[in-house]
Amino acid sequence: MKQSGHPKQSAKQAGDACVRGRPREFDTDTVLTSASQVFWNHGYHATSIDDLCKATGLLRGSLYGVFGDKHGIMLAALDHYAEGSVARLAERLNAPVSPEEALRNALLHYARVACGLSGERSCFITNTTLEMQPGDEELRTRVAAIQRRMATLLAASVIRGQTSGAFNSTLDEKAVGDFLLCVMQGLRVLGRVAHKEDALSAIVDVAMRALV
Repeated sequence: MKQSGHPKQSAKQAGDACVRGRPREFDTDTVLTSASQVFWNHGYHATSIDDLCKATGLLRGSLYGVFGDKHGIMLAALDHYAEGSVARLAERLNAPVSPEEALRNALLHYARVACGLSGERSCFITNTTLEMQPGDEELRTRVAAIQRRMATLLAASVIRGQTSGAFNSTLDEKAVGDFLLCVMQGLRVLGRVAHKEDALSAIVDVAMRALV
């Protein structure tokens, strides 16, 4: 994904900049939700500015004025999508059930979702990571930050399970958090071709047994 020479903005910064310049004529969150769906469905390279204009209902000038270019729109859309994705993971892991049940349910959720998707539409974060071009340091940094947040949530879930006695107390929670993140991402990728929930659920069973 080619980078421009212009500094990119987060979704919030983009919205704030728009407000400082002239009265905002659109809702930034709504626009980014629409943009993320286009990138999610077609990928970065196959998505044109015309596709984004059609999906968001905005003219090129409006999109460029707030986000800079297509790469900037994609980064802002990824940030927007990631906020919701991370929040939903945190909610599942902190559900009012035992730590092991919460973790298992969270992983099973990704298995079910992966089986329910078709074609290229796996996960926006996963798809973007796989499509990332060498040298796109800005995107790499963004994706790495998202992955760190998810791995940290998973590590905290492991600690809760260790405290309750459900998980092996000698396990390194950071390493296990990274392992579980790999399981989550693997379920999403495998689900693109293996649409059998019981097969993916069996992978979750193996992952959970590795923690005891």
